[in-house]
Amino acid sequence: MRLKPRSANANPQRKPYPSALSDLEWEILKPLLPKPKGFGHPIEVDLREIINGVFYVQRTGC
Repeated sequence: MRLKPRSANANPQRKPYPSALSDLEWEILKPLLPKPKGFGHPIEVDLREIINGVFYVQRTGC
């Protein structure tokens, strides 16, 4: 069984990291990401969380 990662929006009490995208930044970036092709497995991860993770690693160097 695969568990889907929790979205930052799933827990509104969770404080975002300073590197996390704002809603406005996400709305600007979202149309630039590739769309699903319609075949294969559907996307099971929140792309916003992936981008936030990339920015976190870039910012902290961890």
